[in-house]
Amino acid sequence: MFLSYKGLAQLQMASSITMSSHNKAHAVSNPSVIPNTQRDAVYNNLRKHFSYFDTSKNLPIFMENAGGSQCPNVVIDSMANYMRSTYVQLGAGYELSRRAKEVVDSAHRFMKTFVNGDEVGEVAFGPSTSQLFETLSHSYASVLREGDEVIVHEANHEANAAPWIKLAEQRGLTLKFWKVNEDFSSSLESLGGLLSSKTRIVAVAHVSNILGEILDLERVVKFVRDEIGCKGARVIVDGVSFAPHRAIDVAKWGVDWYAFSTYKVCGPHMAVLFGTHDAFNEIKDGMPNFYFIPSHNFSSKFELGCLNHEGCAGILALQEYLEHLAQGEELALNLGTDGEQQGDLAKEVEESLSSLKVGNSYEFDRKLIEAAFRTAELMEKPLQIALINYLKSRSDVRIVGPANADGECRVPTISFVHLNKKSSDIVQALFKKGFAIRNGHMYSYRLISALCSYDLLFANNVTEGVVRISMIHYNTPSEVAYLISCLDDVL
Repeated sequence: MFLSYKGLAQLQMASSITMSSHNKAHAVSNPSVIPNTQRDAVYNNLRKHFSYFDTSKNLPIFMENAGGSQCPNVVIDSMANYMRSTYVQLGAGYELSRRAKEVVDSAHRFMKTFVNGDEVGEVAFGPSTSQLFETLSHSYASVLREGDEVIVHEANHEANAAPWIKLAEQRGLTLKFWKVNEDFSSSLESLGGLLSSKTRIVAVAHVSNILGEILDLERVVKFVRDEIGCKGARVIVDGVSFAPHRAIDVAKWGVDWYAFSTYKVCGPHMAVLFGTHDAFNEIKDGMPNFYFIPSHNFSSKFELGCLNHEGCAGILALQEYLEHLAQGEELALNLGTDGEQQGDLAKEVEESLSSLKVGNSYEFDRKLIEAAFRTAELMEKPLQIALINYLKSRSDVRIVGPANADGECRVPTISFVHLNKKSSDIVQALFKKGFAIRNGHMYSYRLISALCSYDLLFANNVTEGVVRISMIHYNTPSEVAYLISCLDDVL
């Protein structure tokens, strides 16, 4: 079992530190222009947990969540209280050091449950997904041999491309690219033409931070292993742009490695790498920590130096926020305005929560995580539908990614280009109207370069890139309505 957030609070109280009260302000950004509709009230029930949405701060309407989400107060408070009450080194033997170690160990156990990896692997922490993949590639340097083959998905953020490309150059490996098609899709047929008995690494993006398309990961893994028969290939997945929107399920998908950034899932600025027991065991001699650290302790062997301990306290506090999100069964039912599928999903949330309820509270386990993300999906779907439908209605705009608003195929990371206007000009105009968004390649430089070569971005070059609007469950329908009215002026 991992330490619950309530257990963490008790540890902090044992050190005579009282948890600071949460900021209770309800808010919608820029309230003078955004009406507080009945549907928005549902979203504001969650927004009250975030200081960012305090209207007195007059902060921008935040639609840059693919770059990093806002932190709920409970995460901020937990990190601050850890630093006030438990800011000591681990493994020293005294009681306070033991408590600090329990926080760090429990954060690992919680994240293993978060990705549904309890029975199949371990997790390691790091400062970013980029750093974790870089470390992982160095760990494979002693495993891979000249002539082995590496496949890199063109849709990848550079974090899951550069480490494998450099490794291929240094070790004499054969490097292949799984290209993105001109319709923005990544076809299994194309991947099949690259695979062989020598394939050892297949590095893919679960969701592109530009395209927003959800790759059918389970199908990809089965295709690589069963249909093509590359039994020795390791599937390494960048899940950064998937993790804020859906529950991660490494056990179901059968991946070998999966990484994501907690700071894009309402947590602290850290990242998590899951690896199966077999995958970790394969690199045990190449992991970076000191020689006297036992190789069977995969997490410690991979994590060189000290972790961000206060960040671990923040990760644990995510439990409480996920509980608030999961308790959205009424929210989910009230938002069932988009047809039968939305209603079915709402019913799933309600049934899951009913099975977890003990008295007036909930038992925190994997089912609660799944319920939380089903609620998140319900909240995001109306936002996605409204913006996609608007962009599709314009003849002077191209959506860069799936033009289908279906939640099965995409998340609300939505990119577009204009026929005549530069992406940077559009973004600058939206800044002036009170939005936080961005344009560019967003570190998916190879993907944007490929799209430019297909002449899919009109007059925009790699630096101009796309306009990206990225939302998560705490954005509101009224924010999207205001965005659309502003786009009408700007475009």
